[in-house]
Amino acid sequence: MRILFATDGSQGSAVALDLLLSLPHRPEDRIDVVSVPVHRYVGAGVEGTGVFIAEVVEAEIADATRAAAGAVARLQARGVAGESRVAEGPAAEAILAAAGALGSDLIVVGSRGHGRIAGALLGSTARALARHSPVPVLVVRERREAPRRILVAADGSPDSRAAVAALASMPLVDHAEITLLYVARESMPPNMPEGQFADELRAAIERNERMDALETLRQAAGILPSCVTVRLETERGPAADRILEVAGAKGADLIVLGSRGTTLGTGFLQGSTADRVLGGAHCAVLVARAPVPVGDRPEPSALAASAG
Repeated sequence: MRILFATDGSQGSAVALDLLLSLPHRPEDRIDVVSVPVHRYVGAGVEGTGVFIAEVVEAEIADATRAAAGAVARLQARGVAGESRVAEGPAAEAILAAAGALGSDLIVVGSRGHGRIAGALLGSTARALARHSPVPVLVVRERREAPRRILVAADGSPDSRAAVAALASMPLVDHAEITLLYVARESMPPNMPEGQFADELRAAIERNERMDALETLRQAAGILPSCVTVRLETERGPAADRILEVAGAKGADLIVLGSRGTTLGTGFLQGSTADRVLGGAHCAVLVARAPVPVGDRPEPSALAASAG
C-alpha cells in the first residue's frame, strides 16, 4: 500500500505520524510525506493589496521542508520507505495533486494544524479532502496507536464497499476487533394502514430489512483479512447518531464509512452523515468513495469552497 502523509509540523500531524509508525507495516508498504506552506499576506501594498514579504515566504517554505523531512526521517528509521516533497497551492488541492502524482492509495492527515504553517491541515481542509478525494482519507485524532477496535458502517453502496476495501488493504494488527454496523431507516414507508394488519406488515418489513442487512454485512465481512475478529450488528435510526453512539459504546478507535450511500432507498450514508461523523467522532475516521471518472472529479474551486 502506498500512503501519503500530509503534515504541517503541528501537534495534530505528530499524532497522525505516531499512529502511522505504530502500524504493522509490510515490506511492500510505502509512506510518502507532503507538506504545504501557507503564504500569508503581510503589510499593505498599492491600494491596500497585501504583499508577500520574501523573508516570511522563505521561512514558511523552510518550515514545510523541515516538517516533511523530519517525518520521512522518522519513517525511514523504522524501515519504511518513502519520499518527501513540498507542494505549493491551496492545501487540499496540493495534497490531492501530490496523491495523484505519487499514485497514493490512502491519504493520512491530522484533524487540525497550527503554527507558522497553520491552515495547511486545519479541520476545514481535512473535511475538504474527505469530501472530494478520489482515494480514501484517514483523519487522525488523539490516539497515537494502531487501531484495535474498529467500527465499519456498511450499507452495500459503492462508497461503502470502497471503504471496506480500503480498510482491508491497510496494515492491521492481528486480532483487531471489527464491528460491521448496518443502520436501517428510522420510519416505515408513508401511508401505512392502522391496526393489526399494519403491525404484521411492519414486522414483515423489518424482518426483510434485517435479512437484507445481514447479507450486506456478510458480504462486507468476506472482504476483510482473516487476522481480524468480525462482529455483525444492526441498528435503526438516524445514521450519524447511531454510528457515533455505537462507536462510543464500544470504545472504537477508528470509524470507517463511505462518503455517500443508500439504504433501502432512504439514503443511509449520504454526504451529510459522513460530515457529521467526521465532525462528531472522538477517534480517527476513514472515509472512502467509489472510483470517480476523471471528468466527474471536482474542480479546484469546489475544493476551495469546501475548505473555506
